[in-house]
Amino acid sequence: MSTAAAMFLAGASGVLAMPMNGTFTMHYDKQSPQPIAPDHIKIDASGSGMNKSPGQPLDNAKVTITETATLIRGQGPLKGTITFTTPDGTTSSPYTGKVMTDAQGRMTAVGKFKVAKATGAFAGLKGSGSFTTAFSSQTDQVTEWKGNFKPPAAMASSR
Repeated sequence: MSTAAAMFLAGASGVLAMPMNGTFTMHYDKQSPQPIAPDHIKIDASGSGMNKSPGQPLDNAKVTITETATLIRGQGPLKGTITFTTPDGTTSSPYTGKVMTDAQGRMTAVGKFKVAKATGAFAGLKGSGSFTTAFSSQTDQVTEWKGNFKPPAAMASSR
């Protein structure tokens, strides 16, 4: 187990929630646009990247997402699942949000996530948070995320 993961799990005993945050860059490996009507499109996409959270358990985690955005004139809802994978385990969280496009054509997204499944050292992890995404191209983006997380009581008390 990594030092950061061990410190997170050991230090969480008795703590209601511990803040964590990070930034990841991601490249969309697959995008499937499906026109619905004029100025109305559904996009199924998946991608991967690397998370940076110095000194935290998810630092250098591989990030993968699958998502669907339904856009009318560049605006609309977003939903998907994000998975962080480390040598110590994984966390998977569904998320929802909103995609926005400004007058200059720059796309951003904001939303919320909640941990639904965790394995390995993260098994039983609970938590939720928010994210902000800025697209640097049609296939690349940078996301900043933050949230509060609590490991399972059994893990925290066994440390």
